[in-house]
Amino acid sequence: MTSQPSRPRLTRRGLIASALALTGGGALAACSSGTASQVLRSGGAATGGALTIGLTYTPNIQFAPFYMALTNKDYESSVELRHHGGSEGLFDALLAGTEQMVIAGADEAVVAASNDSPLVVIGGYYQRYPGCVIAREDSAVASLADLEGRVVGLPGRTGENWYALQVAMRSAGLSESDLTILEIGFTQQAALAQPKPDTGDASRPDAIIGFSNNDAVGLKESGVAVRTIPVGDDIPLIGASLVTTRAVLEARRAELDAAVMASSRGMAAFVTDPDAAVAATRQYVPDLVDDAQAARARAVAVATAELIAPRGSDTTIGALEQAKAATMIDFLGGQGILGSTAVTADVVCQPLLAA
Repeated sequence: MTSQPSRPRLTRRGLIASALALTGGGALAACSSGTASQVLRSGGAATGGALTIGLTYTPNIQFAPFYMALTNKDYESSVELRHHGGSEGLFDALLAGTEQMVIAGADEAVVAASNDSPLVVIGGYYQRYPGCVIAREDSAVASLADLEGRVVGLPGRTGENWYALQVAMRSAGLSESDLTILEIGFTQQAALAQPKPDTGDASRPDAIIGFSNNDAVGLKESGVAVRTIPVGDDIPLIGASLVTTRAVLEARRAELDAAVMASSRGMAAFVTDPDAAVAATRQYVPDLVDDAQAARARAVAVATAELIAPRGSDTTIGALEQAKAATMIDFLGGQGILGSTAVTADVVCQPLLAA
């Protein structure tokens, strides 16, 4: 294994200076694209076997921090990146041993752990939660309180969109009976593309639950004027994070420690240079050779950077706070979302990079 550099405290304030040292040269490695799962390698095979990091969707600019860490050789030579197929479960490959770490919501990992999956969150990615309420600017929804009596669209009653709606209702003092919840699959952007002609039509949403770095950006880039409304002032959820299993953490802790540190370097490079992020992603998403597509990807990168290193925050990039995990567990349990297996922050959250 190659030696690891010392751990920097990568806050947004000190980011520009530190990132210059973190982003080495190195040509971008070309890789085929597609919707099937695929593996991207850092280098030759290591004695201990590959350490595969799962990216929970097909190639996308939101995974650029990990592409950049791979390209810049921040990862050990044993590290591989693996994209999930379009219908693959978040933790299936991790639990099967195909992956040793996966990028997924800490909240979703906690819910899975409460349903007897031996998962552990070991590193941070998003320091600000992406879930938010999105409404057209020409609609009457301008605050969380305005959701009362309205139709709210979301993919389904599970996952991070569902959890975000729970926070929004709690923040506004609303219950499910105060609004109409419309399950629309992952069609939130299409649902808001046109004005709702009949306010009494329950088949179309007045607002959606979406992500600030995805749905909101997509709508704005498509020319739809929308407003985003935070689901709360202090959101008790942790979004995209680095997740492993208890068995892998016990057997390969040093390798995971190095992978978490290297990932944080990729995050720092991403936040500092969205154009480099687009260039790195272009190797996996050939459509980004088109200027319009590249511009949209850059807008997503800028919005994602705000989640990784929120302005005004001194939180270390890539860090994870156990106290926040405890608050999240309490909230999810109080909402009846957790399963029958007891979960505690000290078991399900073991940060390898401190805040």
